[in-house]
Parts: sequence; structure tokens; C-alpha cells
Amino acid sequence: MDDFRRINKEKIIYILLLAVIISLFTSFKAMAKNYDFQGQGTKNNEKIVFLTFDDGPSENNTLRILNILNKHNVKASFFVVGNKVDSYPNIVRKLKNSGMCILSHSYSHNYKTIYKDVDSFFHDLNKCNATIEKVTGEKTKSYVRLPGGSDNLVCNGKVLADIRNKLISNGIDYVDWNVCSGDAMSRTVDARILKKNVMNQCSMNDFAVVLMHDGYYKTTTVDALNDTIEYLKENNFKFRTFDDLTIEEREKMIQLRVVNRK
Repeated sequence: MDDFRRINKEKIIYILLLAVIISLFTSFKAMAKNYDFQGQGTKNNEKIVFLTFDDGPSENNTLRILNILNKHNVKASFFVVGNKVDSYPNIVRKLKNSGMCILSHSYSHNYKTIYKDVDSFFHDLNKCNATIEKVTGEKTKSYVRLPGGSDNLVCNGKVLADIRNKLISNGIDYVDWNVCSGDAMSRTVDARILKKNVMNQCSMNDFAVVLMHDGYYKTTTVDALNDTIEYLKENNFKFRTFDDLTIEEREKMIQLRVVNRK
């Protein structure tokens, strides 16, 4: 009888210990979900925004954008066109020296050339990367924004799918967006419309990758930027770039189909 009681007591202790271990594991797992994997303490409920600018640099708008970003102590990501980097290397250096992220958007931005076939796309991309690296003195990070987006209707569907697959197999993430300013709808779009577009979409997205442009004709994008940043700050958005993208942020982008959209 004593042996039976001793065995039962040991079983009860074992069950209690197991319950404690399971409880601790569950608590730790829940805590881990609230922080990024690189230990920076980015909680899931934080509002995060990535401001991105395509098609630059331009002689008239890029530095105006940079001045506004610097005024607000905000960093952004610039997906640049290589032949424009060749034309305005000093502007790119100023972006880099101000802590902006410089990424590839193609060398030529010529849809017929780059989307002719897979080899043509990667020849153009490699040329763009080499141009950026020559100007900045740093290796370009493994992100690219495809002209027209990763699901554009200009490129042949099979060619585009093969390009996306080869990018992924080469360890390069292709980046789209989930907030569109609408500044590509025409050469110039009223700044009030651009602000409204970004504000409305960001009000529905706590994790926002915003598409804007800093090409030659995008003067109203510049006009809208100051108020847009003030709105995002007032609504507690944290500004991020692809230079220090965390594992958690990348996974969130994949989940939202902003990165490596299928």
C-alpha cells in the first residue's frame, strides 16, 4: 500500500512539473511573438511605414525630397534607375550620406529591353547594381523593385514568372507595395489627392510600404510629402528602410504579398 501511494505521489509530482514546463514554454512563445528575431524589441502592434521612391534620381525633385526627409529626421528607400545614377552621381552620394537606402529599379527602365527575356532582365539589373556600387562604394543589398511591379502586364507572363523565380533562387527579394500614392497616374497629380491616397490607405494598414516617385515630373509628390510625413508621425508610425530590415519585417512583407508576391 505504501509503495502504491509513493508511486501515485511520484506521478502527481511528474504531472505538475510537466504542467509548469508547458506553461513556461507557452509564455515564452507568446513573448517571442511580440519581438523581432534580431532582438530589437519591435512589437507586432507597432505601426510601421516604409517610404519608397522610384525612378530617380532627378535633378529637380530628389534633393527637395531629401531636404524634407532630413527636416523630419526620417529615412526612406530609393529604388533608383542606373542611367540616372550615372547622370547624377552626386545626388546619390548625398542620399547615401544622409542615411537613405539605395536599391535597384533597373538600369534603363526600358520595358521592351529589360522584359525581352530573362537574360536581358538580369543583364540590366547587374548593370544597375554595378553602377550603384561604383557611386556609393558599397555592395547593393539584395532587393529590387521591378519596373511596373512584379505582376505588371507589359512583360510576357511566363518570362515574368521566370524572372521572379530566378530572383528568389539567387537570394534577391523583389519588392512591391501595399500603399500607392497614385502619383504615377499622370505626369502630375494634385498634391491633395496624393496626400489623401496615402492617408486613407495607411489608416487601414498598420504595416505600410508606400509607393511614390521622384522622377523629373513628380513635383506634386514633393509638395505632398511634408504633410504626409506629419500625418504618419501624428498617427505613431515608425519609419523604416530596407537597409536594416528585420527577419520579422521581411516575413510580414511576404505575408502581405509586398515581397516575393506569387
